[in-house]
Amino acid sequence: MRFSLSRQAAACLASTVLLALATSPSFAQELLAFGRRGGDCPPAPCPAPTTERPITPTPTTPTTPTPTVTEPSPLLPDTLASAVGGEGVALASSSVGYIDPALPQTMFRFRFDAAYRNNRPDRAEFFYAKCGCFRNAIPPDPNAAGPPLTETRVDYQDFASYLEVAYNNRVSGFVEIPVRLLNPERNNNTSGLADMNAGFKVAMIACEDTVFTFQFRTYIPTGDSDRGLGTDHVSLEPGLLLLQRLGERLVLEAEFKDWVPVGGSDFAGNVLRYGVGLSYQLGRCGGARIAPVAEFVGWTVLDGKESDFTGATRDAAGDTIVNAKLGVRLGLGDYNSLYVGYGRALTGDVWYKDIVRVEYRVAF
Repeated sequence: MRFSLSRQAAACLASTVLLALATSPSFAQELLAFGRRGGDCPPAPCPAPTTERPITPTPTTPTTPTPTVTEPSPLLPDTLASAVGGEGVALASSSVGYIDPALPQTMFRFRFDAAYRNNRPDRAEFFYAKCGCFRNAIPPDPNAAGPPLTETRVDYQDFASYLEVAYNNRVSGFVEIPVRLLNPERNNNTSGLADMNAGFKVAMIACEDTVFTFQFRTYIPTGDSDRGLGTDHVSLEPGLLLLQRLGERLVLEAEFKDWVPVGGSDFAGNVLRYGVGLSYQLGRCGGARIAPVAEFVGWTVLDGKESDFTGATRDAAGDTIVNAKLGVRLGLGDYNSLYVGYGRALTGDVWYKDIVRVEYRVAF
């Protein structure tokens, strides 16, 4: 088998620990308590006792009512907050555009990405499979399932449809189907179905200010790897997601995930992904709620290999990529939102140098 024992053992241990957290007896009891505040949330404060006597109202002369000032509503309206969990779920919704949202909810998302200047597309077989040029090398590698030529630069555009269905305020399942347009420098331009993915979320903590979620995602090799549309292997990705409200308008979101290839060539390797983002609700502009978002997302390759444009093989272990992402989310009505953002690589190693993302969400 392709895995070394140390990597396989580490991946299994990480998955076992994460699954154990998600399926602990105390957490199972909380799932049965859907619709009320769980034991992991701080108790609601009690009103202070009073000894004052009731005041008898006295007749007053009617006055002209003072106009009320409408405060900006949270990005997740009260009606929708009740629909996805009521008292036991954060009142602020997710505004990030790149970090996975921690809040389980029923929603549909359509996302467009335009990414540019990937100079190591077969690094760890994370983007696409090992260069097919190694099928003709000496000795030949029959597991090299990628495009036939080495690459100097790959641009691509993804159109991804995502559906998530929540069983309650703590558990949801999701599936995502992407279509990719690939624009390499040396290989032929192509387009088609890329690798789809599916998984589930389990919120281990779901309070008014905090949502802490275990997520498990499986990538399925539905894309044609010899055209650069897929990796030619299954990948598993356990992860932890956090949404923390820091104030009435400020929300922090974070993620930590481990992408684990199953099968593939000797290029395939574990990739850690981690990120943190802050969003701040400015208020309303007409009927729209506006929230600027700043995110930092990183990847560290734990093992695996990559090839350069000459066909030389290099060790990819230790490659670290960090991107800065800036964007804005517009809440449109009670259930719709639009995100527009731009990302830029801050490191010499890249999955892409620049990326533009446009995303539309609708919650049900």
